[in-house]
Amino acid sequence: MKLLQLTIPNERVHTFVSLLDETFGLGDSLMVVESFKSTLIQFRVEDDQVSFVLEELQRLGLGIDFGFCDVLDLRASTVMPTRNLRHDTIITPSTDVAALPPSQIYSNIVKKTVLTVDTIIIICMSAAMAGIGLATNNRIYIMAGSLLSRLMGPIMGASYGLAILDKELFIAGVRNLTFALCIIVGFGVVIGVIFSPFAETLLWPTDEMATRGVYLEMMFGAIIAMCGGAAVAVSESNEELTGVAGIAISSALVPPAVNSGICFSFMLVGQYFTDYKIEQALFFKIATASIGIVCINSFFIYSTAFVVFKARSGNTRFLHKKSTRNWKKLDKRRRDSIMLASASMADEEFGGRGSKSSARGSDASHND
Repeated sequence: MKLLQLTIPNERVHTFVSLLDETFGLGDSLMVVESFKSTLIQFRVEDDQVSFVLEELQRLGLGIDFGFCDVLDLRASTVMPTRNLRHDTIITPSTDVAALPPSQIYSNIVKKTVLTVDTIIIICMSAAMAGIGLATNNRIYIMAGSLLSRLMGPIMGASYGLAILDKELFIAGVRNLTFALCIIVGFGVVIGVIFSPFAETLLWPTDEMATRGVYLEMMFGAIIAMCGGAAVAVSESNEELTGVAGIAISSALVPPAVNSGICFSFMLVGQYFTDYKIEQALFFKIATASIGIVCINSFFIYSTAFVVFKARSGNTRFLHKKSTRNWKKLDKRRRDSIMLASASMADEEFGGRGSKSSARGSDASHND
């Protein structure tokens, strides 16, 4: 269940109250608090009705031409859900369970698209672990590095940005993914230099390195990338599904990216660190094939995620970015009035004890 909070101009209150009462039958559950120029309206909505309610509200211009709408998650409530669990069918449509509205999908993806210092550190550690696994022919280290990687955010940002025609989000996703992959390849170069003296002992290229240099691997990797991209897009559209599907994306990108760096560096400078006979043609083939796998996998991940987002995006005009832009246009006085109205609503929600105390205090001072 969600809690919707509307902030609308006072002169439009009657229109929205009538809509919520006549169309959705929420007249008895509405909480309306009027302030200086704006009014706050709160009401509860079942998960499967959120998208429909938001679309009807935005048809009247809310969140586009004026006002705001916030969707709050209710962890628990004394109101029991109306959904009946005794269905005649085993499979329940996603829209009846936990499908996220476009505004919440957009907000979640924007947060994950941004690369923070912590995210970059995690990407570096994942590249190091995967690189050591490739160099030592240890598949467990490679999988550990793939589990640790955080490449899902930028990819989803670019795919969703393209699906909703958001140029800024698309460019940010492509830029951040390119930067992350450059970091991973760079770590591969460093690992290739560090492990060059042990290349003969480790029998380079190892089996894990060589398998990512087979061009046939591109076809199978593309299938994994398509499945991973579709799975992640579906999980981003449903709040009940976790981001475990992002592991498929990381396993399709991190190991080949690191592998290309290792092979390139060893091919160029390995002769200065070891007497081991370097088959430069072989390592060049592995490196170029690994880069090809990264490019092809990225393309198919983008493509399948874009198709899924396009099919599930619905009405994407209701985005928080528009509301934020409207909020910034308000003068300080109106912002303060909205914040005071929010505080007043919170007091009423929890019993209005603070308001009652203030009233008793003012009555006492008036009597004095």
